[in-house]
Amino acid sequence: MKKLRNIKPGQRKRERREATAALQKQAAAFLDHAQECCVCTTPFERTQETVSSWHVSVIEGRVRLACPDCWDLVKQTVEKEQ
Repeated sequence: MKKLRNIKPGQRKRERREATAALQKQAAAFLDHAQECCVCTTPFERTQETVSSWHVSVIEGRVRLACPDCWDLVKQTVEKEQ
């Protein structure tokens, strides 16, 4: 008789546990983010408009916020370096 499962149950459970731990770690990092723009120090006010327009980046485990004006500046700088 042929086995129907390619992945062992223990392996599937371990992968699910690791994925859940990684998600919890990322969610904790977002709750601990700065309350201002990392470039111009404009305060971040949690409204529908700012949440959709500001950019969040996670680099080496550090969460950084950038306002739309500074984000354009950051993108231009990165494009020049590449």
